[in-house]
Amino acid sequence: MISVQEALDIITKHKKVGVIGLSPKADRPSHHVGHFLLEKGFEVVPVNPGPYAEILGQANVRQLSEIEAGSVDWLDLFIHPARLLDMAEEIVRIAPKLVWCQIGVVNEDFNQLIEAAGIPLIANVCPKIEWN
Repeated sequence: MISVQEALDIITKHKKVGVIGLSPKADRPSHHVGHFLLEKGFEVVPVNPGPYAEILGQANVRQLSEIEAGSVDWLDLFIHPARLLDMAEEIVRIAPKLVWCQIGVVNEDFNQLIEAAGIPLIANVCPKIEWN
């Protein structure tokens, strides 16, 4: 697992982020972080299986399989830890420069798979909180 500073260095250089579990509900942490990232100049790709055409004014992608390999720079995950292993193969296929698992999104088996694929990972941390 990489440090917070290493993760921040990656995201400040790479501005296209897929936010898995981005909620259209304004009271959700994912919504707050998505809005924050947009304000900081990131291009946000919402990934939410719900019936939403857009979230935060951005076209919603309903599943990871709709994201082409290399088309997003990094992934920010707001999902239940038990679902991480089911997504690992698709995440490795997408080949992001970083996987950022939000506070509480921790699964050691998932972490090992992502790191074994050579993808930098940070978990149990929020970029909005850590941003300077």
